[in-house]
Amino acid sequence: MRLSDRARHHNLVTVELIPDRVVPGDLALLRGRVDAITVPALRNGHDDPSYPKSFAVTPQRRSLASAAIINRAGITAVPSLTCRDCRRSDLSMISSQVEDGLGNVLIVYGDPYPEPRPGTYEFTKTNELIREISSLNGGSDPCIGAVTNQHVSNRESEISRTISRVDAGADFIVTNVAFDSESVLEHRDSLLEAGLNVPLFIQVSIPLSLDNVLFVSHKFDIPVPVHVRKKLLNDPAGGSLAVAAKPTRLYTERQMAFTSHIYSDNEIRFLPIGICWRQLG
Repeated sequence: MRLSDRARHHNLVTVELIPDRVVPGDLALLRGRVDAITVPALRNGHDDPSYPKSFAVTPQRRSLASAAIINRAGITAVPSLTCRDCRRSDLSMISSQVEDGLGNVLIVYGDPYPEPRPGTYEFTKTNELIREISSLNGGSDPCIGAVTNQHVSNRESEISRTISRVDAGADFIVTNVAFDSESVLEHRDSLLEAGLNVPLFIQVSIPLSLDNVLFVSHKFDIPVPVHVRKKLLNDPAGGSLAVAAKPTRLYTERQMAFTSHIYSDNEIRFLPIGICWRQLG
């Protein structure tokens, strides 16, 4: 199932699981309840079913291996491909998985290498990796997603960068995490004015706690409005759903696409409650 095609006609439910959570119990819970599971490219964990920690494997191969497990379980998988971790030697593996039914990927630049030992990027730009994946298998490429960041200071540059990713071959666009509806709507309008013609999914966050929101905010430079902080501080139990409820109602009324995620303590961990509404245009 190509997410870009289905999103134009049907409501979608999506979930993101870290590789450690790609286990039979969780997959059985999700089968038949979600349209797709996305898998980020993360370092090995202690309980990774695709590659135990004793194996020296890149985050890229780990994400792809988890995607293969998900596909074999009968659920659509969306592995993350990153410029940081994807190597040209991985392309044959990706091509083989596409032949075996991998229908969707999410391409991102990825976090920078930790200092003081920076690594080498074989794909220096997101568009370069998008074009490479879109040319696989004689043009029978997977559905490609890319990310847009509505929080950047230079909005005009980000709009241009996002449109260039579509021109390079991206089939759908996902926003960064959204705590502020207005900034997302402004970014959406700017993208449409610039000619965006693929589905746009807007992330609606359901945070586990205020500490977790502040962790995510610090790590990814995402602004958290004062009213969100107050809601989570004053009502830890009901605040999380309340934070997501307002933008959810707004996006539903406007028939816009959105995805919702939960953040867990000191780690971005997505639990099975993602929702995507079809995008206008």
